[in-house]
Amino acid sequence: MKRPLLFAACVAVAMILPSAVGAFAQTTNGESRAAILLTLPSSTRGLALGEAWGAIVDDESAVFYNPAQLARVRGASVGGSIQRYVAQTTLGAAAFAMPLRRGTVAFGLQLLDYGSADEYVIADGSGGQLGNATGASVTAQDIALTAAYGLALGDRHAFRVGAATKYVRQTVANYSGSAAAVDIGVAYTFVRGWDVAATVQHLGSDLRLAAVSAPLPWTWRASVAAPAVRTQAFSLRPIAEVRQPSGGTTAGAVAAEGVWHPSVGGPVVAARVGFTFMGNGEDRSPLTLGGGVTLGRISVDYAYESFDALGGATHRVGLRFAAVSRATGQ
Repeated sequence: MKRPLLFAACVAVAMILPSAVGAFAQTTNGESRAAILLTLPSSTRGLALGEAWGAIVDDESAVFYNPAQLARVRGASVGGSIQRYVAQTTLGAAAFAMPLRRGTVAFGLQLLDYGSADEYVIADGSGGQLGNATGASVTAQDIALTAAYGLALGDRHAFRVGAATKYVRQTVANYSGSAAAVDIGVAYTFVRGWDVAATVQHLGSDLRLAAVSAPLPWTWRASVAAPAVRTQAFSLRPIAEVRQPSGGTTAGAVAAEGVWHPSVGGPVVAARVGFTFMGNGEDRSPLTLGGGVTLGRISVDYAYESFDALGGATHRVGLRFAAVSRATGQ
């Protein structure tokens, strides 16, 4: 398991402060990267698709994946999602988007909460192997705040560009550190329905926590979605993405989203599946699954992800409200 996700276990034993501060950064191929939160899922729909979401994202969660795609949001929308992650951590995100002039402005919040645990101090003469409880408890959190704008260009609004700025803060016990970063994204829709998108994320300053300093996990993503295969009431769209975090390995993901729309004004039912090749973390299963139901302006989504090394699974649930109904187009 990656070092930051071991924090909750570390604080339950001795050496709470040195181990927690040392674990604030993710280590990949010998290189440390701060704010693991930025590499974790931020959307229920995106997670179900193996995070191969950048080419087709059309809601407020584009603020986390590719700001250029915010230009596809047709009306004000707000959504949030939450999941119980590994090592008793809680992972959540929320975003709001609203069309403004020729594009769309959006704001997003990401949170990774490690919970609380008893505080221990190293026992004298134990060589760091034993600890004494102080009777107090400690907490830790990662938080990221993002503001973004996406703009559509051209007669068909086929070419989209966007940028985001974000503030990242990590807190471990009485220690805290912060950093700033930017994302830049582009996207294009071809006449025949193909969508392509690319983005570079988390380009910013180092984050310093106590005596430990590490850069953010800047990441590039490139994705493509084929035109949907349609029948009268059903559509199926295949998607693919390639991505790489700094210091990490290149990962590829393939996914598909099927949408069943039985009648005008009726519920829209979606099923999603994703499969990631390489680089998904040694403990995360490559397969993700999920689905959702939209009725009018309200959407409820679900995603499932398992962890091979831990023998467990996580479930993410999302809720979204949109001024423009996906079901009716009104």
